[in-house]
Amino acid sequence: MSADYSAGFIEQIRAAAAHQQRLQIKGHGSKAEWLPLASGDDVVELSSHNGILQYEPEELVLTARSGTSLADIDAVLAERQQMIACEPPQLLPGNVSQVNGNDALGSGTLGGAVACGLSGPGRPWLGAIRDAVLGVELINGEGEYLKFGGQVMKNVAGYDVSRLQAGAWGALGIMSVISLRVQPCFALERTLSAEMSAPRALALCATLGVRNLPITGTAWIEGQLHLRLAGNDSGVAAACVALAEFGLQVNADDEDLWRLLKNQNHGFFQKAAQRQSGAAKLWRLVTPPAAAMPNFLSDPNSDALVLWAGGLRWIYHDDAQAVADYCRQVGGWYWAIGEAMPIDPMQQQIMAHLAKAFDPHGVFASPLNLNAAAGEA
Repeated sequence: MSADYSAGFIEQIRAAAAHQQRLQIKGHGSKAEWLPLASGDDVVELSSHNGILQYEPEELVLTARSGTSLADIDAVLAERQQMIACEPPQLLPGNVSQVNGNDALGSGTLGGAVACGLSGPGRPWLGAIRDAVLGVELINGEGEYLKFGGQVMKNVAGYDVSRLQAGAWGALGIMSVISLRVQPCFALERTLSAEMSAPRALALCATLGVRNLPITGTAWIEGQLHLRLAGNDSGVAAACVALAEFGLQVNADDEDLWRLLKNQNHGFFQKAAQRQSGAAKLWRLVTPPAAAMPNFLSDPNSDALVLWAGGLRWIYHDDAQAVADYCRQVGGWYWAIGEAMPIDPMQQQIMAHLAKAFDPHGVFASPLNLNAAAGEA
């Protein structure tokens, strides 16, 4: 779009600060059900603040307004055989947000992707969204327009402010413009599959992890391990031959698997609708890859999805204490989708300090509720 909404955002923020009001930041609303909604007096709508401002394929850099649709960005990149490597999810119909009756307005925005910090199935091999962020133009809680890293705030000296936005859920301000590093698409991609138990799949992933293989994704689901290989033709072909000794065979039927997992449109995530009737919650667990699977699942083939070579585990379970005990035992982290995100006390203190530096008046109603923590510090 040609219109510049920044002046309107600045005016809205300054008015809210003057009247001690709080603002909710909203793009497409595709992740609205992931955390409890923070109460606000007004909404900052970013979905109209969209458009790609600059794209330099030769330099592998794209700059866009924060309300730009991820689908639109992907379409432009695909024309030049390029991609956002970290595969930020586009939460289309059937995802966690929408099965709760909250229809998203689109596939998700660039600003929302950075703010929530979520990455796709290739996270351990292709990097996280924060690794792709090169620069951010930000409007803070005092209505100041800041460009990073060209401008430095004295209260946050020493931090990479652009990357701090990843996972901040809007607590640090309104991202107006974002620059990303992109990369060429792989020449060839293949999915290999084999039936096996979860423990065997974890052990095999650990074995393969020390080999020089072009793995860019793993998924254990419904009693099967799937490996995604990507690279040049000869490298992928050689890896397919080497992996045949483990019973892994090319699975042409699963070409769409990784898109479904990335966008959480796979049938596994549809079960989240059960939360409406008070049944099992959907948990997101980040664990050491080699950690044993939890022993409290009645049917792992139905109730568990394991990604990132064991590092990310989605499970359905109704006993929060059992999940907490398991994660403490293996040294992991857990979060029930739709509930407050657990944050380590030391990390909470650091995040609250940053929130106060960027938003001293507590204007932004982030679902992380860091303003309250900053006030208690």
